[in-house]
Amino acid sequence: MKTTYKYLLTVLGLMMVLFGSCKKDDDTNSGAVELLSFGPAGVKHGEEVIILGHNLDKVTAIDFVGASVGQGDFKEQTPERIVLSVPQAAERGRIVLKTPGGDITSKGLIDFDVPVKVTSVTAAARPGDQISIKGEYVNWISAVEFAGDTIVKDFVSRSMTELIVKVPLSAKTGKLILSTGGTEAVSFETEAALTLAVPTVGAIAPNPAEKGKQLIITGDNLDLVKEVLFKGTGPVGSFVSKSKDRIVVSIPDTASKGKVTVVSYSGIKVESPVALLFVGDLPDLAPLGYALFADKLENGAQNWGWSADVVFDNTERVREGDAAIQVKYQGSWGALKFANFSVSTTGYSELTFSIYGGEGSDGKVIKVIPSGGSAYDVTVEAGKWVEYRIPKANVGMAASMTDLTFQDTGWSGTVYIDHVGLR
Repeated sequence: MKTTYKYLLTVLGLMMVLFGSCKKDDDTNSGAVELLSFGPAGVKHGEEVIILGHNLDKVTAIDFVGASVGQGDFKEQTPERIVLSVPQAAERGRIVLKTPGGDITSKGLIDFDVPVKVTSVTAAARPGDQISIKGEYVNWISAVEFAGDTIVKDFVSRSMTELIVKVPLSAKTGKLILSTGGTEAVSFETEAALTLAVPTVGAIAPNPAEKGKQLIITGDNLDLVKEVLFKGTGPVGSFVSKSKDRIVVSIPDTASKGKVTVVSYSGIKVESPVALLFVGDLPDLAPLGYALFADKLENGAQNWGWSADVVFDNTERVREGDAAIQVKYQGSWGALKFANFSVSTTGYSELTFSIYGGEGSDGKVIKVIPSGGSAYDVTVEAGKWVEYRIPKANVGMAASMTDLTFQDTGWSGTVYIDHVGLR
């Protein structure tokens, strides 16, 4: 109620000023229609708006953005004043006074206090599809933000009761944030989340496959896939063909065996249910009797090494399973050192591990040193996995082993180490 009084006092004050000036200018009135002011600001739809000016009795209609009010629906019309109700369909913008002498457009914009109410939102969809947002005054929604920080401001269609929005390919499942216009612009979250479809992978074929040839991936919603990831190589974003239930892609020559991952436009990653194998792959390794690393550090082992960058969950080059150790030596006699474990070597006959030579490693020597034993020199071969099976006697292994060191000999380069332990 206080707000209403404030608006009325403002309008009355303006009318008093205009009344005085109109009285002074009566003798010089040109007879042309003049628009001086309108208000109150923040009026709601259905409430009264007052237009002040000169010769307003000549106005035949008033156009708002989205609606028009004819002279017959004015509540009051005098040469200095027109009173009318704001049409429900009126939107923010300039008003236009229609007169026999031509249109008069306001310099300022009229805006409204709009209580936007959402009653329903489409529950599930696919990225790229259209969804419906229904309610009251939803035409005043200016932006729709999807989970994944994707904002849409251009809509398929818009009316007072329904907003049709195309879901961006990059959108994710989650609640929507709706932003509204009006003098009291607000943002609010929908009550329920919009569930968006994601790709699924059912099978890959052929398996084993051949590098450089085609792989067929079958599943659902595969048309939402942006790229395919093979182990050991970068993303592949060019396809031989792509449809909702099938992707045909060429296998890079640098790919390694392992699970194939499809990545949606929204960044969601989905792995194949089985690993992709290649014709001519190395045979499976024999199980370890005591493992220090097999996809991850085992038996409490930790890295106590130095002057080397070590990653224990690398998937670029894997000899067995899902991960291997990437070691980047810096040329300063650095080391990967397994420590914080203790194992009796009784009952084991050999120390074993596999090494793949990466960039800068071909022909370089790594010293493998078990605790209490002597260094064993391993010569790295680039571009291939080599399994090393070193008899205990060759390294002078003690009755108990508490650490195992892989040390460079003053060279810089990258190697991958997998399946480390005793047999």
